[in-house]
Amino acid sequence: MRFLLVEDDEAQAHLIKMALTEQGYVVDGVTDGEEGWNYIEAFTYDLILLDITLPRLDGIGLCRRIRSHGYSVPILLLTAKGGSTDKVTGLDAGADDYVVKPCTTSELFARIRALLRRRSSSGAPILYWDELCLDPSARQVTYHNRLLSLSPKEYSLLELFLRNPNRVLTQSAILEHLWSFENLPGEDTVRAHIKRLRRKLKSSGGEDIIETVYGVGYRLRSPLQELGESESEELPLHRRPEPLALDSSAPQSQNPPGVAESWERFKGLILGRMTKLDQAVAALDANTFSEEICQDAAIQAHKLAGSLGMFGMKTEYQLAQEIEQWLVGVNPTLEQPLAPETTQTFKTLVATLEQQLQQPPTFGPQAQGIDGADPVSLEVRQKLPWVLVVDHNLTLNQQLQAEALNWNIQIAGIDNIAQARLAVSENPPELVLLDPMFPDGLEEGLKFLEELSFKFPKMPVLVCTERDEVGDRAAVARSGGTAFLPKSVSPTQILEAIMDILKPQSYRKAKILAVDDDPVVLQLLNQSLGSLDFELTALQDPRQFWETLENTAPDLLILDFEMPHYSGLELCRIVRQDRNWSALPILFLSAHKDTETVQQIYQAGADDYISKPFAEAEVVTRIFNRLDRIQLLRSLAETDQLTGAMNRRRAVLDCHRYLRLSLRHHQPFCLVLLDLDRFKQTNERYGYTVGDNVLRQMGQILQQQFRTEDIVARWGGQVFLLGLYGVSKKYGMRRIERLLKEIHSEAFPVAGQVQLRVTASAGIATYPEDGIDFPTLCASADAALYQAKSAGGDRCQQALAYTVQPGEIEILPGAQVE
Repeated sequence: MRFLLVEDDEAQAHLIKMALTEQGYVVDGVTDGEEGWNYIEAFTYDLILLDITLPRLDGIGLCRRIRSHGYSVPILLLTAKGGSTDKVTGLDAGADDYVVKPCTTSELFARIRALLRRRSSSGAPILYWDELCLDPSARQVTYHNRLLSLSPKEYSLLELFLRNPNRVLTQSAILEHLWSFENLPGEDTVRAHIKRLRRKLKSSGGEDIIETVYGVGYRLRSPLQELGESESEELPLHRRPEPLALDSSAPQSQNPPGVAESWERFKGLILGRMTKLDQAVAALDANTFSEEICQDAAIQAHKLAGSLGMFGMKTEYQLAQEIEQWLVGVNPTLEQPLAPETTQTFKTLVATLEQQLQQPPTFGPQAQGIDGADPVSLEVRQKLPWVLVVDHNLTLNQQLQAEALNWNIQIAGIDNIAQARLAVSENPPELVLLDPMFPDGLEEGLKFLEELSFKFPKMPVLVCTERDEVGDRAAVARSGGTAFLPKSVSPTQILEAIMDILKPQSYRKAKILAVDDDPVVLQLLNQSLGSLDFELTALQDPRQFWETLENTAPDLLILDFEMPHYSGLELCRIVRQDRNWSALPILFLSAHKDTETVQQIYQAGADDYISKPFAEAEVVTRIFNRLDRIQLLRSLAETDQLTGAMNRRRAVLDCHRYLRLSLRHHQPFCLVLLDLDRFKQTNERYGYTVGDNVLRQMGQILQQQFRTEDIVARWGGQVFLLGLYGVSKKYGMRRIERLLKEIHSEAFPVAGQVQLRVTASAGIATYPEDGIDFPTLCASADAALYQAKSAGGDRCQQALAYTVQPGEIEILPGAQVE
């Protein structure tokens, strides 16, 4: 199950997200309503947890917008506002439930399960399928009354099927429900989890309940599918064995270490909110207490109460609530000063709260697990990925270990297969680097490779060996090897290959634009492709083609041959004449089958042709083939190989396209140039290998921090370009300032000194205030960047409108402007 959490309080969001993650849910988190709306439009969620007090767009407004656009996703309002009027407002806005913070995790999880039950076809608290029983509250699965040991992802996968028993789930749909957008794996991962889940179900004595729908996806096999009619009349559709009882004898912990660690992490942020309360006290003493001061203090008290409540600090939470109630109830606009006894009450509450917060914290049950038993661990330990080198000659292992100190990789070496089997079974690595040439012969190494591919299908195996004949490569491919390298390559090249394999694969729905004047054909395409999780745009009027093309930016174009106003051939030629779209795959649909027509279609620049009436399977297969191929070609042609970001050419094309959309739809567009401070000194002191790894890690940080539709490109050298469509300068500044803090807190690995810190400077320019074309915007952002670096760096500077003209561009090192 995939959730969206919209919460602007970092401490509360951290606790809620970690608690939900520990329960097996996939959670995306955002901090304001507008950003939440962007996520809702881009991804599919099973549940939205929504705070009410949010910047830019409050929770009530976001809730109304979700419902007005026809989204039926369950919404759970999670807020500290617990008044009856607040609840009525939230529920009338379209929310499905309302939880007042702080709440116990047991209540939160119970409300979530209730909402998920309402959405699924089965409203039962416990999910059944023949002899299979899944208890969401206990997170236990039994099959034929035997307890199954499932991994968190296998449990979530099975729960997804049981909550959608009559639906065919594509691999893309499974990925979108069970993995966050930040770290979506490939579809091979889905197949591997399905395979392991089937194996565990079969080992419990049952038949395979998950069947493959060829070319589409997976679904639950009907319990009556293999029975005769006479048998099916005597057997109930869903047998319901008794679920196993929970073991309540587990030791309990009053202060789970993860909660204490989280408190230390957010303590400064939480205690910093006391500053506004102290300012309110000072204003009361100086008779300058105003409505603005009162409102600011009330907001901070509200957030303070929510944070303290989520940590289970009951006394402190109650004090913060009383302070908030005092601030809400007082009227500073009255001409007469407040009574001394009234102000003294407020001062006493603030002083008492400050005194309480100076004491060692005691965390109550709010931060523990379900009903205090088996507390949920919120501890997050980020470790470097480790690679196991299996090679009878440890020379390569030693070279890699020395080189890997400058990379985010840990290397361990083993010189025999027996020990390698034991090491992999006890602690599976992220990747195995294998030389199958052992003294006993190639057969033993290939056998070990086959074992790894069978037992750990998700774990990549990179084969690096001296034998490099076609027969050797074929043997490795047959045995399940992920990639092949000859041993003549350098250790740096091996580490680069490892990083490429371990790099998270981004995912988004493939976008298809279909142009046909026949609504029946468009409807058939929608039915064929809609179930496969494509984003299909159907266009009936060719006169709107170019505007629709630029608005949707499709990955594939489907054209009809004969249409009024403009034929498919004319549209195809128009696309091929434009350098922005010349590589777009084009598929023709036509009732004409004669040789001359087919020849015209390919001469116009089409990639493929299907005759009408078409078979659904044929269209789907051809589309998949074209999309897979174009994704590979775009990756090679449009990606900077070091950082994984866009290259310069692709960034310029996308900037021009977004500026045309900004002009057409009156939307802002932020262009940012970001430069690493004193990067030349880093190269000179630590070497270019360390510098390259800093750039590689920077590319990963930037791609994680921004949306898939944002432009994230390496502009040149250590300079990156960011393009944010539909983002105002004010919001763009906030996002970049958060990014600079993230960069400053990141540790970049260096041999013998793993605490290298870097800073960055940024210049930001916005359409139309700072320029109406790309060269002017780029020049304005470059001038602002120069000001930021001149002021000492580690800051973001916004451009001054039209102070720089295209002919007056000052070029920073590595930041060339076209």
